[in-house]
Amino acid sequence: MVGLTPDELRALDQTTELVNLLQGIVGDGPSRAADLRELVAHVHAIQQAVMSQAAARAHPDRFRLLGGTVGDVQ
Repeated sequence: MVGLTPDELRALDQTTELVNLLQGIVGDGPSRAADLRELVAHVHAIQQAVMSQAAARAHPDRFRLLGGTVGDVQ
């Protein structure tokens, strides 16, 4: 498979939804911007992990799928 699976794309869509929800949850005080940056950094880590799946499928000899080892082919 080339690219991301439907589940991976759905996960990425949900991270976008999560960030939008967080903007409504975080208060409008002086630490809002810093708190949002901190939360979004964690969301970005999840996005990068999900997107790395495509690279692992394209180059199984160099990268591993989440839950797998280098060299696994799925």
